[in-house]
Amino acid sequence: MDIAREVATQPVWKKYWYVFPVIILLVAVYLLKNAFGNASYIIEKKDVLTAQVEQGTFRVNVKATGVLKPLNIRWVSSQVAGKVEQVHVKAGAYVEQGQVLMQLSNPELHRELEKARWELAANKAESNAAYVALESQLVDLENAVIAAKFNYQSAKLKLDAETALIEQGNATVSALDYQKSQLAVEQQQQYWLAQQQKVAKMKTNMAATQLAQKARLGLVENNVQRMQEQVAALQVRASTSGVVQQVSLELGERAHIGDSVALVADQQVLYAKLQVQEVRVRDIIIGQPVTIDTRTSELQGEVSRIDPAVKAGMVEVDVKLTSQLPPEARPELAVDGFIAISNIEDALYVKRPMYAPRYSNIGLFKLSKDKQFASKTQVTLGQSSVNKIQIVSGLTLGDEIIISDTSDWQEHQEIMIN
Repeated sequence: MDIAREVATQPVWKKYWYVFPVIILLVAVYLLKNAFGNASYIIEKKDVLTAQVEQGTFRVNVKATGVLKPLNIRWVSSQVAGKVEQVHVKAGAYVEQGQVLMQLSNPELHRELEKARWELAANKAESNAAYVALESQLVDLENAVIAAKFNYQSAKLKLDAETALIEQGNATVSALDYQKSQLAVEQQQQYWLAQQQKVAKMKTNMAATQLAQKARLGLVENNVQRMQEQVAALQVRASTSGVVQQVSLELGERAHIGDSVALVADQQVLYAKLQVQEVRVRDIIIGQPVTIDTRTSELQGEVSRIDPAVKAGMVEVDVKLTSQLPPEARPELAVDGFIAISNIEDALYVKRPMYAPRYSNIGLFKLSKDKQFASKTQVTLGQSSVNKIQIVSGLTLGDEIIISDTSDWQEHQEIMIN
């Protein structure tokens, strides 16, 4: 006999078990959708830096690094050759103008000076002897003039007496004797004039000889003076007051003419030499105000020179300092310079994001109001300063953006900040 089986009814939940996971998945997707929005990337809050858009006067500055340099700097060089016998100063010492920096020795110069002095003394003696001889000749000539004068006067007196006798009709004087007396007077007069001319010529000759001797003596004296200066130059002296920056020669070394001995700089007058990037130097002009930061103090100055040459992508810019130097200011002190390019009134600006070149269109991540999300926004940038950049369009006052490196998620349009 057949026995009827009872068919067990399968529960609905077992029959449709797959419905529940699907429902759970849909709910999870819904919740995740609400939680993550359209974000396709998640970042940690601690890994990002943000900045808020501000509005006001935007000061455009160019930052540059550099050092302070002395404006008045002098290389002290050796005027003579010699061996370094003594070094009186070291680098860092303050020296006054004319102070001895180094002592050189050169026996040959001393011998040459002694020889020049003997030559000068001999020349003076010879000149004096020659002049005395000429004076003696002049005295003889002057005596001859006096004698000729007396002879003329004697002949003239005789002629005058004979003339008086003849006029009285006295026949004791013959005509021949009278003519001889007249001739004698004329001869004595001519002789007297000749002697006077000799004296004048001798005086002219003495003056010319004295002038020539003086010139020769001056030449020898100049030689002595030159040798004395060379011997004095064995003491190398500072040409200006200041601080010794460098001493080029050491004890026992040989110095040649023109060799650099020491570098002396005036620390009271300094200027700043800045290194500016080539791409930014086009905005710089002579006279622009500059703030120099010594890490302790701030100095004011202005651009005084722009080097026309470019070296390794940098351009040298000299800054004349207009404020009083602080105590820490000294040559070669490392400083930062902030060159004021321009001021833009009522401008939107923000702290400069990474990889944000000026005058460009880039995508920046703007935070939502709850700061849980950041969406990429196209922003037009304008002029840039040291650490800030102008916003031309794309952002408004109070917007907050990510300024740290966003290269890892640049391909995403929206991210979540966890």
